[in-house]
Amino acid sequence: MNVTRERPEIRFLTSGDVSAHERAAAERAVRDALAGAGGVTSVQVTLSVVADRSLPRPALAQAVVEFGRRRVRAQAAAPRIDEAVDMLRERLAIRASSLQAG
Repeated sequence: MNVTRERPEIRFLTSGDVSAHERAAAERAVRDALAGAGGVTSVQVTLSVVADRSLPRPALAQAVVEFGRRRVRAQAAAPRIDEAVDMLRERLAIRASSLQAG
């Protein structure tokens, strides 16, 4: 029997200067982080860039993932959105694997 695992659509909220390329990179990062996780029922990602040069980390990447009735949240702030997305990938992978393990 060939079983295909359906992956839920990732819903995005963006604010500030977030390009389509950065949004696509965030989608790949979240899918990579959740690659081994089962039971994912919904995923919402928020990408935000504040146009204030005085802020040390104006870029924010956040993901909220539901595993049935359990919810995992990870976020990261950085000087650039690509850096925030990279950190989000790592943090989300750790939280998802921790939830799956216990």
